[in-house]
Amino acid sequence: MYDQIARFYDLTHASLTADLPLILQLASQADGPVLELGCGSGRLLLPLARAGHTVTGLDSSAGMLDRARARLAQESTAVQARVTIHQADMTNFALPNASPFGLIIIPYNTLLHLDTAQAVAALRQARNQLGENGRLFIDLANPVDIANTPEDALLSLENVLTDPETGELIVHLASNRLDTAGQTLHITWIYDVSAPNGGPVHRTVAQSAYHYRYPHQLELLLQEAGYQLLHFWGDYDQSPYDEPSDRLLILAGKK
Repeated sequence: MYDQIARFYDLTHASLTADLPLILQLASQADGPVLELGCGSGRLLLPLARAGHTVTGLDSSAGMLDRARARLAQESTAVQARVTIHQADMTNFALPNASPFGLIIIPYNTLLHLDTAQAVAALRQARNQLGENGRLFIDLANPVDIANTPEDALLSLENVLTDPETGELIVHLASNRLDTAGQTLHITWIYDVSAPNGGPVHRTVAQSAYHYRYPHQLELLLQEAGYQLLHFWGDYDQSPYDEPSDRLLILAGKK
């Protein structure tokens, strides 16, 4: 799915930087290099490497990783030397020559793409790569917010953007269908692209599903995968999680 929308993802997430100070803080406290599962086009990889961290990024989308490599090529030789990129499925991967990681990140909403079996598999794979004193950080939308999504399946306007490279106008629409019993939000994203001088509109449609889980369910997943929960935070300022929180952030270590 992300191969379809790699270009659009970068445009719609260009202003997403609120998570970066906390991630840089966790990386600075880590006993070893950093692994990002679901690194996409390098939104976090590059700031981590610029800050001096050795970082490995893993993603299943060739399109997103192509953009990450293109971005990395614009960086200094020193920054490039700190970054390793792998294309693989986060539920089934091996990094046989890698040192144990001091911090593993599953960033902004990435775990929501995985059903329960996939999530347990990904967490176990991550644990295999984590050093004894390593930490796992997971960043999720507040499940209460997702569960309160209106069940009308109406198409709504998300963004109107201009691609700075091409001048094209991009109208971003979304439609949501909530399966409360299955704790799954089914999402349809639509991107309508118009050339600067007019002409036909080119439409891209992509579909995904968010599998949302409440704190007690996440804690059970972590236990099953061999982790000990350290913190549930409700925002990037490390305030405690509660139902009105903006996010649900997890910090865990090995049992």
